[in-house]
Amino acid sequence: KALVKADPDVTLASQEAVFVLARATELFVETIAKDAYVYAQQGKRKTLQRKDLDNAIEAIDEFAFLE
Repeated sequence: KALVKADPDVTLASQEAVFVLARATELFVETIAKDAYVYAQQGKRKTLQRKDLDNAIEAIDEFAFLE
């Protein structure tokens, strides 16, 4: 909720809106982590590294906005 309030364009945010934003963020992090884990496995690692996230961002069109 503090992040939502930090945006000067937002004057009011309902509990439902905050919940939906939090859930969407969870799903986003889960998706990118799963895709990055594939690259970690290719490198015979179990721990994600920054390069795994970078590879997922480059390879998957859905993440193009992160470039």
